[in-house]
Amino acid sequence: MAAVPVGEAVRRYLGDGKPAALLPALFKLCCTLFLPSQSKPPALALASQLHADACKRPISAAASNSLLTCYLRAARPDLALAHLRCPSTPTDDVTYNALVAHLPPTPAYSRLCFASLPLFRPNLATLLALLRRASSYDNLSAAVHAWLTKTAYISLGGNAEVSNSLLAVYAASGEYLAVSRLFDEMPVRDVVSWTSMIGACLDGGSAAQALRLFSEMLADGAVELDGVVLVVALRACNHLALGASLHAVAERRGLQGDDVFVANSLVDMYDRCLDLRSAMKVFEMIPGKNVVSWNSMLSGLVHAGRCAEALELLGSSSFLKGGDDVDFDETTLVVLLQLCKKLDEAMWCRSVHAVAVRRLWFASSSLPLLNALLDAYAKCGLLEHALRLFGGMCDKNVVTWSTLIAGCTHNGRPHEAMACSVAMREAGMTPNSITMLSILQACADCAETRASRCAHGVAVRSGLALERDVGNALVDTYGKCGDLTAAMRAFNAMPSKDVLTWNSMIGALGMNGHAPDALALLDRMEREDDDNVRPNGVTMLAVLSACGHGGLVEEGMTHFERMTAKYSLQPQVEHLSCMVDMLVRVGDLEGATKIIEERMLSATSGSLAAAWSALLSACRSHGNCEVGRDAACRVLELEPDNSAGYLMSMSMPGGEQARMRWLMRQRGVKVTSGHSVVQVGQEAHRFVSWDGCHLHRAQVYSMLGLLHQQILPPTHDSNHHLHLHHQHLTLSCIDATSH
Repeated sequence: MAAVPVGEAVRRYLGDGKPAALLPALFKLCCTLFLPSQSKPPALALASQLHADACKRPISAAASNSLLTCYLRAARPDLALAHLRCPSTPTDDVTYNALVAHLPPTPAYSRLCFASLPLFRPNLATLLALLRRASSYDNLSAAVHAWLTKTAYISLGGNAEVSNSLLAVYAASGEYLAVSRLFDEMPVRDVVSWTSMIGACLDGGSAAQALRLFSEMLADGAVELDGVVLVVALRACNHLALGASLHAVAERRGLQGDDVFVANSLVDMYDRCLDLRSAMKVFEMIPGKNVVSWNSMLSGLVHAGRCAEALELLGSSSFLKGGDDVDFDETTLVVLLQLCKKLDEAMWCRSVHAVAVRRLWFASSSLPLLNALLDAYAKCGLLEHALRLFGGMCDKNVVTWSTLIAGCTHNGRPHEAMACSVAMREAGMTPNSITMLSILQACADCAETRASRCAHGVAVRSGLALERDVGNALVDTYGKCGDLTAAMRAFNAMPSKDVLTWNSMIGALGMNGHAPDALALLDRMEREDDDNVRPNGVTMLAVLSACGHGGLVEEGMTHFERMTAKYSLQPQVEHLSCMVDMLVRVGDLEGATKIIEERMLSATSGSLAAAWSALLSACRSHGNCEVGRDAACRVLELEPDNSAGYLMSMSMPGGEQARMRWLMRQRGVKVTSGHSVVQVGQEAHRFVSWDGCHLHRAQVYSMLGLLHQQILPPTHDSNHHLHLHHQHLTLSCIDATSH
């Protein structure tokens, strides 16, 4: 339809003797026909024909600039630059404006724009466009700054708008020192200048400095506060008292009433400060709530764990039904998926997935929504759904891979998590610290030293091994794999240590039977000059556990008493459980019973059952039937479905085996067989007592017989016993094979 007037205009141009005054209008009319979806716009051929006809005589600057813009809007910068290099092409300041405004934003063309700057006199709009280009490329912003300083554009009395744009360019590129220097040199600062400076401090990780600048701006009094700078200041606020002060400033200046952006920022600030009551008050007072208002309030409730209130808020409104003239968006679904994770509602995840599919939001490759859905499926136990979703994703980033690796680890499938980490590296993705933590957790779960060393190598090559969180995970992983040499090497290589680092190393030493070394490391920890490295409850738990496993009962008792005397730490249920374990090891059954009955009244049923089970096991070893009967009653009362209590009761001297078996039948308790796991290559083999189902059972029993020959003394009775044992093994193998 638009081609008809263009054709009419061309015919008039040809019929009237080709007047040069019509050329600018014709070229501008051609520009209106260019569509981004067309690879070869039909108007481009018309513009080229007009260009060829116009070149037969001198062309005006207006027509030349219109032709230049026409070529640039047609995505043909080559034709535009060829026209510009022609010696007969007239140029003026508008020519440079067209270049800056329409050349593609690539480094080469941006450098060309800057190189052409001395040939023209750009106006304010051109300078601002040039600064926007400079924000995307290194060193170009400094070059533009130098030219602006040399030409006195930002000198004394210069243009504040250009200075503010340059300030924003430096802030966007992370050059905070340059931002501060330029801000200090500005002769005139308006609210935009202060906003850029405060935002730069906030983005640079200095929220306190941002708030100090905001206070300085208020004290100056020469700048009128607006909603934008208040929103930036609210983003920097993480303390309730300061946030309430900013809220009061917004009320006094009248910025909260009709400005929904300020109100939304107040809701977000109160959410971060965990003052949800104030957040709800602000939310209810917003006259025209938008989707950001709803998302902020719902996100605050979910993150604070108040899921019932979030559901109540959704149920009391028609927000999800498209009512109140507000429709939900992808961020809303991300918040709902977080709610599904908190409530462990797997079916709700599928419902949210269906809504996203119906809205065609996955067609636009919304990675945040896809990653949130992937995480929700994995955390709710639907790992197969997560794997299927991951396989269908066209675009994957490091968050996607990290989420899947963490999901496999969370669902008890560490080998699949490690396989995903290998596939991630093969796909060319570089892991971040979150990815490394998930990979190391998977290595720790399956206790594979070789895989842990591979993960350590990946962390070193990625430059993540020196990060404190990754270093702590390495120490913990090596400790669970039993490689104390590698754990200590990773511990000593860490440039900075926190209390978690020391706890991990002490726990690793104690877990692997090196109790004296664990106590020595505690002494070394106490000698540290860092005030932040002070033993806490977890440290003492690791020390008590090490003493219990290492048989250092006196040292354990001493450190238990030092908890309160030296560190002002009150013993918790876990510490008392360790004390019970230590006392029963030395036969002090009455002392252990006293601790359980007097100091573990607030313990959970699981902790109490573990303590009574330890006491029952000690009674069986020491032959104390009186205390053992009481302990057995307590264990069976606390854990009636656990077979361990029944079996220990039956093994007590004078135990009522028949009654215990009858109780197990009545309650439907199944005996869980103990098993061993042997790692051979990349495969873990599981064995139970008298196993006759393993594929290589004949070879296993044959090797077991050879070991018995080496262990037992060469006497007649032992040879007879060994012969009977071999006979029983042979019959077991034959019986298992026949089945």
